[in-house]
Amino acid sequence: MRDAADEPAYLHGYTPAEQRRLVEQAEYWRDLLILPDLPYRPGERLLDVGCGAGAVLGVLAAAHPGLALAGIDREPAQVEAARRHLASLGRDDVDLRVGDAAALPWPDRSFDHAYLMWFVEHVPRIEPILREIRRAIRPGGTITVNETEYESYHVWPEHEDWEYLEAAMFRHFQAHGQAHAGRRLGPLLVEAGFREVSSRLVGFHFFARPGCDELRRHTHYTADYVAPAIPAFVALGYDESRLRRGLDHLLSIHADPHGAFTQMVYRARGTA
Repeated sequence: MRDAADEPAYLHGYTPAEQRRLVEQAEYWRDLLILPDLPYRPGERLLDVGCGAGAVLGVLAAAHPGLALAGIDREPAQVEAARRHLASLGRDDVDLRVGDAAALPWPDRSFDHAYLMWFVEHVPRIEPILREIRRAIRPGGTITVNETEYESYHVWPEHEDWEYLEAAMFRHFQAHGQAHAGRRLGPLLVEAGFREVSSRLVGFHFFARPGCDELRRHTHYTADYVAPAIPAFVALGYDESRLRRGLDHLLSIHADPHGAFTQMVYRARGTA
């Protein structure tokens, strides 16, 4: 998702492979993060800001079939992919727009809720977007925002090349948006005029244990979005051999009887 023409492009790209990855990613986070504690009721209208390939909208559509859904993204290829994906789920009624999230093409109070997933991290200036979202939500409606914390990826056993890779990933995300976006969610929502704002850390910790595949699934999920970015890390001056060794270590920890992976995510909510 791009916020404006003069800002860096969405760092993962818009290829069909990336669009499929986004759908798989949303399925992975469905019950872990996307769906818990949502205050949605049939007949309400929800806007997904930075909807990308429609992955999160697909999850919300399946869990809340009575919601009227809308989405916006600046990239036409993403919106077209979202149309195809949602139509394949039987939802060809979703109001999808190509446009700027800082100038939403809907009137005041058009929605009951807004949802943002892995969006704030990609936008250097989120403040005008949050104010615009508040304009488009009815009084008493909600905004829900999920953002990861890119300095909270901890592995065991520790490995210096994994730490090197994580530092490269953080620097790369920071160059494209806000790698510290999660820490700022609460104050940003308050500043945008939302009330009853909450922001909490949600921890995910996976460890090796017989008969459980969670650690392998999570490390491979993580590698799926880190590995394609390695050439960009190299362009920043990082050593490719060390980066590859760090990735290999990440993919090996599930086989270690003491292997573990920890990640923190911020989940914020406010009322218009």
